[in-house]
Amino acid sequence: MGSTPVVTRRPQPRSSNGALPAGSRRCDGARPGGTRPLDDPAYDDLFATAARWRRPIFIHPQIPSNELHDAAYRGLDPVIDLALATFGWGWHMEAGLSVLRLILRGTFDRHPDLQLVLGHWGEMLLFWMDRVDSISGVAKHLDRRVSDCLRTNIHITSSGMLQQRLLRHTLDFTGANQVLFSTDHPFHQPDAAAVKEFFDAIADPATCTAIASGNAEGLFQLA
Repeated sequence: MGSTPVVTRRPQPRSSNGALPAGSRRCDGARPGGTRPLDDPAYDDLFATAARWRRPIFIHPQIPSNELHDAAYRGLDPVIDLALATFGWGWHMEAGLSVLRLILRGTFDRHPDLQLVLGHWGEMLLFWMDRVDSISGVAKHLDRRVSDCLRTNIHITSSGMLQQRLLRHTLDFTGANQVLFSTDHPFHQPDAAAVKEFFDAIADPATCTAIASGNAEGLFQLA
């Protein structure tokens, strides 16, 4: 039930001499879905490079491997199988598990400046945080609790799921400075009224601005 990252390649900012930072082309996005987990030591250079250049990595769900699909998601109607393995459940569980394994592997102890981004309100992790954090009691090798890593190294996007209850729950477990507004084209495309209703529920103007754009500008060095 492991996951191999599929790393995207997008244009990256260049230094003053026009050169790309070493390894920066490899540090843009990763998608779980294969047979090797993201916390495999083979990928530690990727995370080390991202941390050194302060480039966040977006962990995005991917269709599961055939082995995982056979073990966990087949046996229903084929269309239901696919929905269960992807947008209905599997995408989110596997992406959340990949990040949890990275924490438990000590990735953020080795690379404290590493920043990850998780979509869909944290890919289930925040909604099971009380139980997830209990692993900290047996993971004696970690410098920090699981919940501490989530609050300082993981950024959460809304992915077009603009229910106010999801925002409230997220803010119960992490700070507003870790939350990014986003849509999820083509799956979730909220209209202007839905976006306005979402932000109207945020009473503090500074928090509203941070979630709407400020946090993303700082994290992705857009300002």
